[in-house]
Amino acid sequence: MSRAESGDPDAQMNLAVACDNSGMHEQALGWLRKAADNGHGPAQFVLGARLLVGRAAPFDPNEGARWIRAAADQGMPQALALMSTLATLGGDWPAAVNFVKEAARLGDERAREQVELIGDPKRFVASDWDRPHEPQWRFQSPAVGVIEGFIPPAFCQWIIQRARPRLQSARVKDAVAGGAREVDYRSNSGAGFGLLDTDLVLQMVNARVADAIRIPLLHQEPTNVLHYKVGEEYRHHCDFITPSERHAEELRIAGQRVATVLIYLNDDFDGGETEFPELDWRFKGKPGDALVFWNLSPDGQPDRRTLHAGLPPTRGEKWLYSKWVRANPYPFI
Repeated sequence: MSRAESGDPDAQMNLAVACDNSGMHEQALGWLRKAADNGHGPAQFVLGARLLVGRAAPFDPNEGARWIRAAADQGMPQALALMSTLATLGGDWPAAVNFVKEAARLGDERAREQVELIGDPKRFVASDWDRPHEPQWRFQSPAVGVIEGFIPPAFCQWIIQRARPRLQSARVKDAVAGGAREVDYRSNSGAGFGLLDTDLVLQMVNARVADAIRIPLLHQEPTNVLHYKVGEEYRHHCDFITPSERHAEELRIAGQRVATVLIYLNDDFDGGETEFPELDWRFKGKPGDALVFWNLSPDGQPDRRTLHAGLPPTRGEKWLYSKWVRANPYPFI
């Protein structure tokens, strides 16, 4: 304590960790600020990350970004990687690529793998990637379409690799009690990627989704990667948010789920189609193919004809990239 009080940034950081471990998050935040003010790179990164999403700290993304940039300026690979994500949110793709390149140069393995995926950063042209891909509409009402070869197969494998160690039982929103819960009609697992977990490759995919449906990137909910083992399923459901008292504030802020984009990441399984019973139609894509559908009718009302199911694989395992898109910008989480 005495070293921390005398201004030792390492001691201040250690004390912040100790406070956090004891559940004393407000005190931890105070020591993080002291260490960050004293130029402690890891403290700057942790403080910035918390402020970005309001986790055990006030929600202040502008201040959070400033602290992340301070840590990046000290050559912290984690901070450089997060700066890459933040740059994509502002549409600055050259900066995003350069941040990842620098993180790779400083030894960040995930950044190095991303550089290998996207190719020579000096030759990366954002406009070649970040361009509209028009769905081939299979149905007009409700609007349901397919985009073949939407993302490269190598990206599909990268996403599976990132998601596999993060899998948890999938849950659904509870219109009565609020929050999310496990239900008997959904047995698959999934991996979520919030702002602090995402990376340049995931953001490249998200940007392509935004261009395909012509709704800005900031309207997207965090990415979910879905995994189905043999026999696992997500029975018939709709993706729009069921209006209720519990959901009223969420719908006021973020709006409805306007659209859903599902990207098939593999095809070495049997069964596992996405089924639309009201349309008498099923779809199973090749790796990188996208399924796009609008959850609302033209007058903005939830469209129950979008009822669909993730059918169970009968052999192998199924991986999907799932993206829900809101009517309004979605808060960082």
